[in-house]
Order: sequence, then structure tokens, then C-alpha cells
Amino acid sequence: MTGLHANRVSIVIPVFNKRELTEACLDALRRHAPAGVEIVVVDNGSTDGSAAWLRNLHERGEIRAVLNPENLGFARASNQGAAAAGGDLLLFLNNDTEVTEGWLEPLVWTLDHDPYVGAVGSKLLFPDGTVQHAGVALVQGDTPAGPLLGGQHLAYGKPADSPAADKAMIVRCLTAACLLVRREAFEAAGGFDEAYWNGNEDVDFCLKLEEAGWRLVYRPESVVVHHESQSGPERFSKLDRNIALLNARWRDRITPDYYRDLDWKAVAAPDFRLRQYAPPRLRFERDVRKPVDAQTASVIVLCHNALEYTQKCAASLLAHTDPRHELVFVDNGSTDGTGDWLRELTARQERCHAVYSQENLGYAAGNNLGLAHARGDHLVLLNSDVVVTPDWLERLIAAAQHPQAGVVGPVTNSITGPQKLAQVGYDQDSLRDLDFFARMHGDSCRGQDEPALWVVGFCMLIKRDLLARIGGLDERFGRGNFEDTDFCLRAFLAGYQCLIARDCFVHHFGSRSFAAAKVDYRASLEENWSVFKRKWRIPQAVGYEQKFDLESIVVAGFHPVLHFEPLPRARGVAPIEPTPHDLARRLREGESMFRDGRADEAEAVFRHVLQWRADEPAAANGLACALWEQGRVDEAAAVLEATLRLDPQNEDARWNLEEIRKAVTETQSVTTPA
Repeated sequence: MTGLHANRVSIVIPVFNKRELTEACLDALRRHAPAGVEIVVVDNGSTDGSAAWLRNLHERGEIRAVLNPENLGFARASNQGAAAAGGDLLLFLNNDTEVTEGWLEPLVWTLDHDPYVGAVGSKLLFPDGTVQHAGVALVQGDTPAGPLLGGQHLAYGKPADSPAADKAMIVRCLTAACLLVRREAFEAAGGFDEAYWNGNEDVDFCLKLEEAGWRLVYRPESVVVHHESQSGPERFSKLDRNIALLNARWRDRITPDYYRDLDWKAVAAPDFRLRQYAPPRLRFERDVRKPVDAQTASVIVLCHNALEYTQKCAASLLAHTDPRHELVFVDNGSTDGTGDWLRELTARQERCHAVYSQENLGYAAGNNLGLAHARGDHLVLLNSDVVVTPDWLERLIAAAQHPQAGVVGPVTNSITGPQKLAQVGYDQDSLRDLDFFARMHGDSCRGQDEPALWVVGFCMLIKRDLLARIGGLDERFGRGNFEDTDFCLRAFLAGYQCLIARDCFVHHFGSRSFAAAKVDYRASLEENWSVFKRKWRIPQAVGYEQKFDLESIVVAGFHPVLHFEPLPRARGVAPIEPTPHDLARRLREGESMFRDGRADEAEAVFRHVLQWRADEPAAANGLACALWEQGRVDEAAAVLEATLRLDPQNEDARWNLEEIRKAVTETQSVTTPA
């Protein structure tokens, strides 16, 4: 298994009788687990010969066996196995499971690359191929005796490839039938609570992890067959007691995902927390620069001419931003002396840094340059034509502490949408009484924030956690407009909320960089609206400010290639290599996209595969076909010629190249006059 240090993983298997299932479980592990994985089997007083057989395997060095003289229950046996295990990743596995090829890699990859995740679980299938486990939701149902909280398997009984079971998700709970946990998280939570007897101990354990701030993730790429509930009648002997214990501990401490009435009609709770999981694509190596406080922000100010406004912005930042936050100015090809002024500023202000571009890269690319060089946990994109007010940044950071927040924006005087206040109590030209007004307004609605579909990019806080998953702004939007809408939509699809901090006020002059660059704002708006529509497959007939089919975009969900935008190369920013299983999945998706007539999307996916596997012939052929379909014949031929130089025996590439040349010749013969 590429990239997996197998000796870090300890697999803990509690058993009670059913030796034939344990044998099948261990046989599957021999075939599909990498060498070096430690296997700890805890026998709970079996009477079918399992103990003697396991002792023999232990003596031969094939497993580590813990033999109990009596049945101590699942929780106690699992805790014993964890104590005996040597790995820093603990994989709890039922003995009535059979792992499949590639099952472990997505689980380990998730914990290795996502520090927010404490535990990760697999897709469990019944032997007939239907879903047994695709994550667990919390449901509180009405009963004649009162409300009752419990876990409910998602997508239960659905086909293995059903959309409901085939998306990685952040969930409330995971089954311990196959559960990979960080040892540090397991020990901090106190392990499985031994007051439970073979039921709900995994739900209780997951709730303890969630309460401690860990995320729990379901990865459908990991597939395990589960012969559910084969341990005998003792499995359900204390069912009612377990349910009562779970409710006594958690019902009044947490909110469920769904409420269900006496007629079994379920509705989502207001604080519904199930959401799609977007794996990280970027790694930020924070040790390359001095360590920073977790609440530290980087304020990124994009500048293009309009020096007078940049100076006003910088003065307000220095006056009203705590010195522990860094200020990063990006000079986007200014020609009015802005670059020289920034050099003077950064020379005298230690917390100010500047990044210089010799040309105007556009709004998205310029901000991406700043994002790549910033080091804070909170990243604020700030237009140079704004003036900030007292406590502005602390108020944004406070709103960002909501666990699902990804993007936060303030209210202002000049903008479109819900961020604009109907009235402001200061002079918008001279800015007289601005700070007084901002304080009075902030105090009147302190701590108030509201969800929004998107916030406007004139002042937009982004959590680094989100940046690692969806990347930066989409540079296809050029000089500006709709890249902020696009970013917020991608954030939403990735499972994050956009919030408006009602108590944070920032003054906005509005479109000064556009004016300085003599850009027709309305024309730019219409042009980028067309770009947005093409990207999200919205009919071009839909006009600006008209409604479009957002539901179909949401249902399609987040795609880790199509909805990720890379950052420029910078010290401390590195891409995360996908697993071979992930690349194989992307290759299949690219082929499916091409068949569905989505050649542009197929192109992006095939390029992603080739970025990591340059010698993958199927991706190269797919890319050539996608380019050809879009009329980019020369590019398609170049890809195929390069493929044949690497592999002269590639018949698919040769046939495709011949077809392209034949089509070009036929076209030239038609268009060339006699």
C-alpha cells in the first residue's frame, strides 16, 4: 500500500464464539491488509475452540491474542485490545466482517492529512451488496413514553452505488464494526464506556469525540462486507438498558439531526449537522515561519493604483487591527507609485508585508497570490477601497468560531444584498463619526450573525481549514466579479456556512480600483456572469439577478477536482498527493463525464490524474478526446504524440491520433478552394 506506514495501525478485533467468522475475517486481512499491520484479537470467553486456536496464532506470531475467561462485553474487550496495541491509529473491527482490496488506505489517508478528524469509518455492505452502514444520524423520536434519542444508519438497505451512500460525509456517529480512531482521541475520550453492554457504546463514544471538537468522517471509498449481528442472542440482551443509558447521558446535551413524530414522519432539525466531506488538497507547513496563535489572522489587501484609497485603508488597519495580526499588501501591477509607497510602509511597519506583481493579474489571481503568502489561521480578503473600524477583525473572528463557518463578511454602507445597512449615521464622504457609528452599531447587535448563501468579497474572512479543501478564487473571472459568489458556492457545497457578522461594520467606497483602471464595471459584470453560468451549467438565457436552478447544483454536491482552485507556488504551501484508489475513481469519473457530453469537466479531471500519474495512458487518451471534442485539435494531437513517445505500442493513442489527422485532412479538403 503506497505511502502507508503499516506498523502505525493496530487492528483490534473482539470475538465471542463464531470461529468460522473470525477465520474468514483474518483471511481477508491477510489478503487485503499491508504487511506490518498489527492484529490484536480479544477473545471474550468463547466456548467453540476459538481461544485455543487464537493462542496458537499468537504463539506463531501471526496475531497478538488477549484471552478472557468470560464474556466481558464489546466495550471492555475493545478497551483491552487498545491497551495491548502498539499503533498510534486504532482500527476497531468486528469479527463478522471481511475487508476488501484498498479498504484501509482511504481511512489512514484521512487521519494523516486532516488534523480535524478524530475518527473515520467505512462503507459496510451486506453480503448481498446492499448498504448496512454509510454513517449514522441522530434521531429523536416521539414515543408514548416520551422523546427517545437513538442512532439511525444512513442509506440502510440501498444499493452500494446509490448517491446517498457514495459521498464522503461528516456525520455524527460511526459504527465500531469498522472504525479507525486516533489513539490520542481515543484515550482522551476514555475509550468505550464499559457501562454499555454490546450496544450504543459506539454512539456514546462518537458523541464524546464530537463534544471534544473532533470531526467524524464516513469514507465510501473504503468498503467492508459485514455479516451484521452474528455474535448470538447476548448481542441484544441489554438493548433497553443501553438505550436508556444513552438517553440519560446525551438527550439533553445535544441536538439531533432529525426529529420523528409518532407517525414516523421525520424532519431535519434546525441545527442539522450532516454535510458532505471535502478532503484537504493543500498542506500548509507552518514551521517554515514563526509559529502563530490559532486566532491570528492575515489581512490581504489587493492594490491596483488608486493610491489615495490604499493609504486610507492602510491607516485604518494600523489604527484598528491588533498588532498580532499580519497585514499583507499585494501590489497588482500598479503604475501610480503604489509599489514605492508599499516599500516604505513595510520598511517601517514590522507587521506589514508586501507581494509585488509586475502586471495586473486580476482580482482572483492577485488575491490568490496573497493567500499563498499569508500565514494566519484566518485569512481576510480586503479591498483597498475600504476603511475598517474599531474591533472589526475580532468581531469577524468571533463569528468564525461557529463550527460550520467557513466564510464571514461584515455589514457595510455600499454593497448589494443583505450586507448593506439601510441607513448609516456618519458622513460617507469625509468619514466623520465613522468610528463612533461603528461602535454604537456593533454594541447594539453584539454577537449576532446570520447565515447567507454568499458574502461579497470586498471584505471576506476565510478559514484556513476551508482554504485547504477548496483552494483559492477561480482565476477565470479575470479582473473581478462573481469570483466571490463562486467561492462561497464552493464553500457551501464543501459543507461550510457563510455568515454575516451583523456587529461588524466596515466602510466601503466602492469600485475604486475599477475606476482607476478605467474598467466598464457593468460590462465586466455581464461578462463574468456568463463565465459563472458556463462553469455551473446554468442556461446562458438566465439574466443577471434572475433565479437559477441552485437545487440541482447542491444535489450534485462538491467535487474535489472541479471545485478546487490551486494557489500559486509559495514557501510552505504544498499539494497533498491523492491515493491510488482516488486517482482510479477520478479516471472513471472523467470517462463518465466525457460520455455525458461534459468534455470541459472531463478535461479538468484527466489533467488532475496526469498531474500525479504522468504516464497513465487512459488519462492521456481521455484528455486528448476531451480536447478534440472541444475543437482543440492541435492540443489533442500533441497529447497523443507525447503519449506515443513514451509508449510506442499504445494502440488507443495511435488510433485516436490517426482519426484526428484524418478529420483534419478532410476538413482542409472541404475548406480549401479548388
